[in-house]
Amino acid sequence: MERLIEPTMVWDGTAFRRGMRVGIDAQGRITAVGVDLPGDPERLSGALLPGFVNAHSHAFQFGLRGVAETFPEDPSTFWGWREAMYELVDTLDADRCRALSAASFREMISHGFTSVGEFHYVRHAGSGDAHRHTLDHAVLDAATETGIRLRLLVACYLTGDIATPLDGAQARFDAESVDHYLRRLDDLMATIDDPRHTVGVVAHSVRAVAIEDIVRLHQASVERHLPFHIHLEEAPKEIETCRAVHGTTPMRLLLDHGVVSDNVVAVHCTHTEPDDMRDYVAAGGRVCLCPVTEANLGDGISDLPVMCEAGASLSVGTDLNSRTDPLEELRWLEYVQRLARQRRGVVRGIDGDVGRALLEIGTVGGADALDLQVGRIEPGHWADCLLCDLEHPSIAGANDEQLASALVFSGQRDVLKQVMIGGETR
Repeated sequence: MERLIEPTMVWDGTAFRRGMRVGIDAQGRITAVGVDLPGDPERLSGALLPGFVNAHSHAFQFGLRGVAETFPEDPSTFWGWREAMYELVDTLDADRCRALSAASFREMISHGFTSVGEFHYVRHAGSGDAHRHTLDHAVLDAATETGIRLRLLVACYLTGDIATPLDGAQARFDAESVDHYLRRLDDLMATIDDPRHTVGVVAHSVRAVAIEDIVRLHQASVERHLPFHIHLEEAPKEIETCRAVHGTTPMRLLLDHGVVSDNVVAVHCTHTEPDDMRDYVAAGGRVCLCPVTEANLGDGISDLPVMCEAGASLSVGTDLNSRTDPLEELRWLEYVQRLARQRRGVVRGIDGDVGRALLEIGTVGGADALDLQVGRIEPGHWADCLLCDLEHPSIAGANDEQLASALVFSGQRDVLKQVMIGGETR
């Protein structure tokens, strides 16, 4: 045991406990947690909890802050915003991609995200083999520079819409074919030497990848023991097009083709039919919600009660990164449901505790979505942790039992005294 710490309180997965000690080895993993660990501990003033996990990010979209927020004629939708995003894509080279990604990652860390699933679909800086991995490595370099733990979710993108060629800026996303994508993925995996970095398999959406190719990508993810992520049913137009071509919804299309298992994460599910969601969860599928982004884009409000009733494994992501605050994402997850349904306590955990349930979504749920050994203060997991100031005015009135809810619903960014990744302060 290289380091022994004793914070004022430690989150054990269900509550904050006093008198707990945590051992951390030289590699940055937790070796032991308990009240009787031998040794002279380093005493820390504050409450220790796992670092939050950002399960869905497009870091380069940090460059869109303040963009597409003016509507001189008619109100816009996701599709209008997408055009502004394409304009940003046209400006990306390796240096700008790295700079935007690093700025986004730094802000994530400062707000308490210690891990990120970077859903990366701007494949290269130009045409030709010399540019194939340029922007992949730009993101990896940004993660190394900032110290964030990264699951690089490498996106396969082949069509502009169902059975429609890529157009304009979409050419920068082109994976060419599933075979080419998998060769590049395996090459990329072989070049990564930072233990904080891993990869995952992605089909961007049913718009961007044909169903037969989605099946192949999912199978490849299972064979490689990697998570599989996909954008799903964020906007009604996607569902309408899928119905017109396939006669069914995108979610049902995945179910009918066996593209559901416990490594599958569907992102958004804003307009998913209740029966589709129940069947998806029963088959092991997970869901990542991005409430701040879904609000920003006017996507709609997901049927979270059905997800909760079905027992879905939930996580949150910052998506377009107009904000990178885990506490805000978690409180929006509950608050938007309260507004839409005119009732409180939609996300309830043990004994109906909403704060506890939301903390689990932000930590354990994200860790499971990215298949990372984080999100829990337990032996064998990385020591990616946050130390909260118990004297901070935003939570100072809460007792031990109320602290989880106080953090989620009242905590400000500067309630964090320390952010630790792999046992090192950031």
